Amino acid sequence: MPHVSQRLSLLFHLAAGLFGTLFGPVSMLGYSVEIETEESFTRIKTYLSLAQKPDSNLAEAVSWASFSIASPVKLRVTASDGRIQQARILPSSKNIAVEVREGAAYFTLRESGQFYLEINGESKHPLFLFADPLESNLPATDDSSVIYFGPGEHHLGDQFVEPRAGQTVYIAAGAVVHGRIRVANAPGVMIRGRGILRGGHLPGNPPDTYTVPHAIEADQASTGVTVEGITIVESPHYQILLRGADCVVRNVKLLGWWFGTDGIGIGPRGLVEDSFLRCNDDALKLYHSGMVVRRCVIWQMENGAPFQLSWNMNPDNAGFRVSDIDIIAVDHHQDANNRAIFNSIHGGRAHLRDYLFENIRIENARFRFLMLQIKKTNWARAKEWGRLSNIVLRNISAEGPFSQASVISSDHPTGRIDNVVFENVRIAGNLVTSMTDLELEIDPATVSGLKFRP
Repeated sequence: MPHVSQRLSLLFHLAAGLFGTLFGPVSMLGYSVEIETEESFTRIKTYLSLAQKPDSNLAEAVSWASFSIASPVKLRVTASDGRIQQARILPSSKNIAVEVREGAAYFTLRESGQFYLEINGESKHPLFLFADPLESNLPATDDSSVIYFGPGEHHLGDQFVEPRAGQTVYIAAGAVVHGRIRVANAPGVMIRGRGILRGGHLPGNPPDTYTVPHAIEADQASTGVTVEGITIVESPHYQILLRGADCVVRNVKLLGWWFGTDGIGIGPRGLVEDSFLRCNDDALKLYHSGMVVRRCVIWQMENGAPFQLSWNMNPDNAGFRVSDIDIIAVDHHQDANNRAIFNSIHGGRAHLRDYLFENIRIENARFRFLMLQIKKTNWARAKEWGRLSNIVLRNISAEGPFSQASVISSDHPTGRIDNVVFENVRIAGNLVTSMTDLELEIDPATVSGLKFRP
């Protein structure tokens, strides 16, 4: 059990969560999440978000519960229909045992992180558990350098929260901010807390326009922006787009629905870590030099790629490091240019190079492993053709098998893809030692330096 001070902090977070809001009808199948405190179980708030694009979303809803822990905690989960017959926790790499008895699932979380409790093998209404580390340096409610949203509902309509340079936007546990945040010419802004930023009241993108503002957006002059701890739900477009250099995204939970709800775009030397991304467009935009991504969990929906190397990049960029990632589901089932786990649709003029992907675990993905293309699209502006080089995939395991072949190709002889290395890549437990093992199709006129290593 937690120490006394830790229990008090935990209970404060649980109590704050009880003042949240359901974003859907209470008649829908619901979950009860309880956490052991002293000798009994205490129920914590479980949120519900309905599908925003039901004509294509495979899930009908998502539920989630958030709480803070500093030591192991035991949880009990039940469903309103009382029919939990089997359950497991993903990512599987966490090795968390689940016991099901009398219609309830029991398990212990020993550390903070983001988890999916898969119930009865179904994914129509997933339940996510967000176990946050304890907060420190809580801001004062009357601090003039803080824009403070306390527990309860905050309806901003179509207005933006617009912090000044060096300010903090704090969204407390139990707060639901119905709005969006825009950072303009304001270095050093911090957006943090344990509450929710929601965009469900805002219109989604009209088809093929992508004009709706993002949930959190910072311009190029806004360097050193940090986003930490909050949950973003029902964003109509990008969930986080930080264009400035030296920005950080940490322990953020993203739950999107719309086509166009990309996960995280970040500027040069950006860091993304310990976060959860459920996106219906590209989860991670690997676009700017020096970007580091580590210890994240991804659920990719019907559209987009978990790792997107380029959609028409024009400036040269290099030095990308992606490590210790768990992809717990990929819902691709119809083909398009961005339907692969590792993907590029590079229609720009840039030379993009030096990518290292390592220690990546892929579950519940059956469509396509990799598709690296140099290809012009409707959004390409450059007349010249670009280049991709020095891409290393190391220590990658995928359940597989995949129904679609992997592809490396260019639509033009001056657009080249060079030095792609597969090192200890395993699909369905089998080591990939050749193009045949990967079911890989290449254009030999524009692809060179392909290597397979144990």
